[in-house]
Amino acid sequence: MSQQPATAYWDVFPKLIRVSTSDYPQEIPLSLRGDVASPLFFSSNPMIAEVDENGIVTCGMQPGATIIIVGHSEEFFSIRYVQVEVYGAPVISEGLPT
Repeated sequence: MSQQPATAYWDVFPKLIRVSTSDYPQEIPLSLRGDVASPLFFSSNPMIAEVDENGIVTCGMQPGATIIIVGHSEEFFSIRYVQVEVYGAPVISEGLPT
């Protein structure tokens, strides 16, 4: 059985992103603190919020909630979470039938 490697302190901020729906996507950068060499970012629901490889969260077009998962490395021995909440009515793009 393989053992998990010892991981020094690290964390991600903010822990909660709460925005209202908007006609334009909102970008919120995540801040990593501590010993993180190669973090990986994933969204549990990309329809509500997407996150790129640099930790930039894009949200605000669809109401709902999701979790951004940040892994310390590819092995995911150590992970952190960011909660994303988008409030308001869905944004309807122009040109779509109503």
